[in-house]
Amino acid sequence: MVFSLAMGLNAQDSFFNPEVPDIVQYTVIPDVKYGEAKVKQNGEVSNKDLTMDVYYPSEESNEARPAIILSYGGSFHRGNPRSTYNGYGGQTTSMSQYAQRFAAEGYVVFTINYRVATDNPLVDEYSGYTEEDLDASFLASPAAVSQINIIRAQMGLSALTADNAEEVLKAAVLAGAEDLTTAIKHVKMNNEKYQINPDKIALGGFSAGGSTSINVAYGIQEEVAAVFTNSGFPAVYNMEKLVNASSDLPPLLAFVSQHDYPVVKHLMPDFIKLLKQNNVEYQFNWVPGFGHFYPSGSTILTDDGYVMPLEQLTINFLNGVLK
Repeated sequence: MVFSLAMGLNAQDSFFNPEVPDIVQYTVIPDVKYGEAKVKQNGEVSNKDLTMDVYYPSEESNEARPAIILSYGGSFHRGNPRSTYNGYGGQTTSMSQYAQRFAAEGYVVFTINYRVATDNPLVDEYSGYTEEDLDASFLASPAAVSQINIIRAQMGLSALTADNAEEVLKAAVLAGAEDLTTAIKHVKMNNEKYQINPDKIALGGFSAGGSTSINVAYGIQEEVAAVFTNSGFPAVYNMEKLVNASSDLPPLLAFVSQHDYPVVKHLMPDFIKLLKQNNVEYQFNWVPGFGHFYPSGSTILTDDGYVMPLEQLTINFLNGVLK
């Protein structure tokens, strides 16, 4: 399936300027299966297919390309790569819209689906952690429970309480990390099929998807080359224990908005301090004027005082690390 964002070109345009190309062109293969994972529905355990959309640059290349794996947000409860969110005066750019832009820059991009809380996910033992590596206590805090319950009310789900929030949210957070890890392993194992360089893979995502990217790269420490997050934060994995100066961890590009969710504004700056203490490269940036939802064209303020569109800074970061 081939899409083009070229607009306004017609036969007359081509006659006067035969060299005018399509503005952006990419190829997308939807619903590619990258694995299976356990869920429990109506008391029965079954395997759910895990799928992703794969975006290729239209321009051919004889060399293996760098790759990006994107995870959508949705409070570990909802969403898909093709949907946007809006609220608090802003609207997000979907993972598929980011993928189109990154593919135009020469990246092969994978936008994954993963298990969420409503799947009642069951986490396998291979997921790369022990109970000592985890700290899920924050999930039962009033701030976390109240925010999740806003989403659950919108979905028509019963409210969580301090008694069951940790169990429900912990399973969803760990399942998301497990599924992203499965996607990374699948892509690396099939690098020739996807025409990618397995040593040049970046993870990225919004909100819960950003959290999952952080959890996999710095918690599980699956080997990737870079991470970028829009309002993500470390969740469940005990980063104080897991992140240390002896670890070979990837650089992070992080965005947090001026009026972001309290959980993001509370946890992300502390995580940045932890990276700094352990000599992990990072860029920490603010999105002024927005709440939790903001588009890729938002003007951001970098940690060293520069002003730039979010999308362009992200591309500059990726090009610097992966190219």
